[in-house]
Amino acid sequence: MNAPLIELEQINKTFMMGKEPILALRNISLTIQENEFISVIGPSGSGKSTLMNVLGLLDQPDSGVYRLDGVPVQSVPDDERAKLRNQKIGFVFQVFNLLPRADALRNVEMPLVYSASYDRSFSKTKIRELAEGALRRVSLLDRMSHKPNELSGGQRQRVAIARAIVNRPRILLADEPTGNLDSKTGSEILALFEELHHEGVTVIMVTHDPKIAARARRTISMADGLIAKDEYAHS
Repeated sequence: MNAPLIELEQINKTFMMGKEPILALRNISLTIQENEFISVIGPSGSGKSTLMNVLGLLDQPDSGVYRLDGVPVQSVPDDERAKLRNQKIGFVFQVFNLLPRADALRNVEMPLVYSASYDRSFSKTKIRELAEGALRRVSLLDRMSHKPNELSGGQRQRVAIARAIVNRPRILLADEPTGNLDSKTGSEILALFEELHHEGVTVIMVTHDPKIAARARRTISMADGLIAKDEYAHS
């Protein structure tokens, strides 16, 4: 078997709520292989979003080791961590996080604009071509000049997915990606994740809904900052 894409060893993360320390992650050890489709499920406060933030290099654990492609990322300088995040990880959030005054094309271009800050091969022409390609991938090329308030919730989430995949990341992290969508639109978004998984992307999706979690090939259940279960779907 190939070396894991992601390895967590004894990860702990504590937050302060007022003067009270809250242990959000407790000795989390986890291995994720390339091209898995994983759901992370649990009630509010179980630690699933904190785990997602650690995996996405948005939060640093207090202790433990996180290896991404064999590299212990805690020892990587902040600017290199940002570059790793830009190159290897795409994010999809429940609230879309789109720039309200920018059209769909500009929103999708944003990760590429950052890439251009350290890679001179990203010309304006290349950036536009890649962004248009990502919008075409999510069937929204005809809406590229529309701003978020001119799009439906499902269309906004598709723009967010196009932005997440425009750099062709190896990992897609989705935090409650269907939470603000009706069931039909949510099912369409999940079908798109399945397509990306079949194309080789490692998909890790946080949800509180067992029906949505069941769409994944592996389900990690969390409770009180711990991994309570780690189960693979029967083929």
